[in-house]
Formats: sequence, C-alpha cells, structure tokens
Amino acid sequence: MINKRYITLFSLLFSLSGMANVASENNEQQNEVAQTSIQQTPPNQRYTYDVFYKGLSIGQMKQEYHWTGNQVVVESDADFSFLLFSFGGNQQSDIYWSEQEQRFLSSAFFRKSSGFSTVNMTANFDQNGRNSVIVNNGERTEYSNPEGPIVDFNTINLQISEGLKSGQTDFEFYMQTSDDIAHYFFELKGKETIKTKFGELEAYRVQQVRKKDRTFIAWFAPQFNHQMVKFEYQRKVLDISGGLVDYRTDF
Repeated sequence: MINKRYITLFSLLFSLSGMANVASENNEQQNEVAQTSIQQTPPNQRYTYDVFYKGLSIGQMKQEYHWTGNQVVVESDADFSFLLFSFGGNQQSDIYWSEQEQRFLSSAFFRKSSGFSTVNMTANFDQNGRNSVIVNNGERTEYSNPEGPIVDFNTINLQISEGLKSGQTDFEFYMQTSDDIAHYFFELKGKETIKTKFGELEAYRVQQVRKKDRTFIAWFAPQFNHQMVKFEYQRKVLDISGGLVDYRTDF
C-alpha cells in the first residue's frame, strides 16, 4: 500500500491526469492554434517547485524541457525528506507531436525511484500510442488500450498546457503506471488571480473530477507558457501542496 501511494503521488506531483482531444477534433480553429504553437521550436525550460506536506517543507521537484523541433525530452526529478525518511525519483520521457492525433504522444520513458521502495522501469509505446511494453524491475508486461493513446505524466503536463492554449475545457487521459493504465478526468473551472513568489498571476484552475476520494487542483499561468505554477492534493492522510519558485531558459 505504501509503495502504490508513493508511485501515484510521484506521478501526480509532476502533472495532472486527463486530457482528451474530443473537444478539439471537430474544431478547426482549436487545431490551428495547437499546430501554430509548435511551429517554432520553444526554448529549453526548467521549472522548480517547492513542495509541502501539511504546510511543512519536504523538498523540491524540477522539470526540464529539452526541445528539438517538434520533439522534446522531459526530465522530472523529485527529492523529498520527511522525518527520518528520504525518498525521490527521476523520470525521463521522450515525447513528440503527432500530426495524425493532433496531440503530444509518449514514445518512451525511463523511471527510477528510491525510498519506500526501489523502482527501475522502462516503457515503450507503439506509433499510435495504443500499445505499450513495460519492464518494471525486470518483469515485462504488455498493455493495450484501443480507446485512446496511452501516455506518461510528463506528456500529460505538456498536453494540458497545449490544450489550455487552444481553449479546451474538458480533459481525459489514459496514463501508464507501473502496473496499470489509469483513467483520469479533469475540468477547467475558470480563471483566477493567485498569489505566487512572482507576485499575483492570472491562472487557469484545473480540477480533477469523477474521483470522490480525493481533491486535486492545479493552476496554470499563461505568463509561464501555460505551465503549472501551483497545486493542491488531498487524499486520506495526504495533504500536499506546492508552488513554482524558479523558472529558467538559460541552461
């Protein structure tokens, strides 16, 4: 139970789950915006977040985006410490923009984590994203999902940002975990002014829905490439929050 909670939290701290192209498949204007946003190679980006458990600092997490045309390598790192426990992990994801799907898809990722347990996991996805092969601590498993592409959490974070730019309001994802395909839904609840280290920012409030046992809210700011600048996650004994404290392109 501890291991599953840890892996789920590790994923959620880097991104949200859920985003469908259903709202945009019949909207040519939205597709135009999505295509336009990746016509020029974005700069490399690094986002650093302070993370808290019930208001107490437990460490930081970082995301780096390394772009080459319409492909990007995303590295996510978490380094946490609470009481006598230290835990964290790293995931590197290979992501590309699919003209056919009109969305970002995962091609592969590699995850390592340590603390409550040790995870050494690789994942590879086929061309349309409906099939994946997972090797987790030496054990090989194949997954198939004809209902939609399977993606990892780094791809989810990137696609949510892209969806907000194109005006999408409903989000649905099939996310690859270490032992399953998780199905999540989120909704855009509006735009709010929030307080951050960088002052007051206008941000989109995105909230998880169809899950009665948890509350997960994240705010995405247009000023920071429509990326996440604040989040809150509550489930049973978990009470996690965090906020952006550093943003760089010069690395």
